[in-house]
Amino acid sequence: MTTAPRLLDQLATLTSIRDLELIEFSLLKTLQGFLQPRSLSILRLDGKGQPTMEIVYGEDKCAMRSENLALSDELRRADAHLSSCEEQHATIETADGVMELLVLSKLRTSRSYLQIAVATELSTLDRHMVDGVLQIYRNFVSLMQHSQTDQLTGLANRKTFDDCVAKVHDLISQASDPILTERRDQRPVNYWLVMVDIDHFKSVNDRFGHLYGDEVLVLMAQLMQASFRQDDMIFRFGGEEFVLIVRGADQAACKTTLERFRQRVEHHAIPQVGTVTISMGVTQMESTTFVTTMVDRADQALYYSKRNGRNQVTFFEDMVAQGLATVEDIKLGELAFF
Repeated sequence: MTTAPRLLDQLATLTSIRDLELIEFSLLKTLQGFLQPRSLSILRLDGKGQPTMEIVYGEDKCAMRSENLALSDELRRADAHLSSCEEQHATIETADGVMELLVLSKLRTSRSYLQIAVATELSTLDRHMVDGVLQIYRNFVSLMQHSQTDQLTGLANRKTFDDCVAKVHDLISQASDPILTERRDQRPVNYWLVMVDIDHFKSVNDRFGHLYGDEVLVLMAQLMQASFRQDDMIFRFGGEEFVLIVRGADQAACKTTLERFRQRVEHHAIPQVGTVTISMGVTQMESTTFVTTMVDRADQALYYSKRNGRNQVTFFEDMVAQGLATVEDIKLGELAFF
């Protein structure tokens, strides 16, 4: 089989990558190499079956789309069927051929599919090869996600934070570069680094025991996942500390989102425990500021919230405007987490 050596090389490359987005690109490149389909993409849906992102392969690169996504009626029916059974594959007839739809992952909160547009249905040999590649992909991604996930809450762990925040920092740099910005009329997208701490969490463990403390942490993770968008990032740093990277048009929009989350936590009754509150510290992420400095700024804002009554959101930028902190006060050697 002439494609076997190249396929083995590409599989070796696939399993040497430790970044999920690069793994997805490598998967598409591997399949493009021996299938030569009309189109090839990965489609992500939320738990309600609404499209959130499509990664389209073309000209040896991937393009990510998250706006104006829509599903055909045939695709909606195929998703409804695959999400409710153990089957991993569906074939959809199109005007110029067929769309092979294969399951990449099925979770309670999201689903993802591989879409392969071809003139005719895949041959038995090609489908066998695709199934084999996808099984390797699923197994490898599962192992990788296990190493990057906090085992109690299911959130990304603090080891994953460095890679993710570096990517966001690069995105901000590119967005602020006029040479790289093609759409002059698009609305600016800003990112905010948010430190979250459960108030008086030690007393929960002392009064009710660590099992109930763990239940509070799990519930907090669930409330976060339900309160923020899929493209916002949530991390558990350990103990009662969480970190968010939130997208927003401006500080007012970010504050509205965080205040809504804070109130949701405050009014959520927890069996046996009652209610808990959270304190948050926030700073805007900037391309000209070191990541360690931004973490320290959010940390300063968090401790201001906790020292001044807890159950509130504090922005570092507001502290500077009010004379409560200065940029010069930041000392890189006095970080809480690094």
